Amino acid sequence: MWFVYVIISSLFSALYYFGNQSAKISPNVFMFYRGIVPVIVLLPFLPLFPFIGAWQFYALCLLQGCVIAYIDNRNYQAMQKWGAEIISSLHPFSVGVVFVVWFLLKPAEGIQLISNPLKFIGVVVTLSCIVYATASFKKDADTKAALAYLLPFYLGAAVCDNINKLCMSYLTSEQVMAGSYYYILLTGAVIALFNFGLYLYRGGEVCHLYSMQNIKYSWVLLIGICCMVSKNFAMFSVSNPSYVTAALYLYIIWIMIGGQVLRYFGVNGTFKKVNRRKALLLLIAAVALILLEK
Repeated sequence: MWFVYVIISSLFSALYYFGNQSAKISPNVFMFYRGIVPVIVLLPFLPLFPFIGAWQFYALCLLQGCVIAYIDNRNYQAMQKWGAEIISSLHPFSVGVVFVVWFLLKPAEGIQLISNPLKFIGVVVTLSCIVYATASFKKDADTKAALAYLLPFYLGAAVCDNINKLCMSYLTSEQVMAGSYYYILLTGAVIALFNFGLYLYRGGEVCHLYSMQNIKYSWVLLIGICCMVSKNFAMFSVSNPSYVTAALYLYIIWIMIGGQVLRYFGVNGTFKKVNRRKALLLLIAAVALILLEK
């Protein structure tokens, strides 16, 4: 069932993208909202969710919040320096890092996969196809510099998705919803505290955080919550977190379709056209990965 949750999460990711396109909010404020909005929305429902018995789960959630806060800021700084298009085109290279790091954490699973050579080769090929289909790597000096700068980001992203999977491994099937709740709540609190301190350090004024001009766009983060819940369910069900990391790039196809629909109805926007051949390759590779995992 992991692939069903991945498809749902990728749909929410596409909606999140379109929401970000329409939201006119300062990046510094947005990064604070990324943590505080989930906390404000979810905290009133605390009595409805039973506590998770494993203390390791909570420790990993707090660690995850620190990792997310770091890689978000690293990513933001890279986008400021090299532009969103170049940086986003390099993100898929983290898939391979997630794949390798998980087997370093769980060597028994790596040995089991390698013991089935056909499946191992199939997984490597499909993951490589997904990376190729979603990345437009340009061999120029600026991109090489960006790639070097993003190496800590790739390691952080790999740690992030692997921690996500480890968190879910401490849950039973009956606890996944409660676990998702605490995961989003705790990581959000850490992200909010980190970015609030960073916002003040950069000279931001507290009054701007509560400006209605900014608050009215916070609804976009509600989509992000839905995306995280479905991703957590996928992580709980999948054997290797890199499969979820890779398959989530299906959101590119939904963006392509959504952009065409919006243009048909005369809605203007900076909807980047996607190469149809690469989109088809992405879809085929994602389906192949799902079949291999089954």
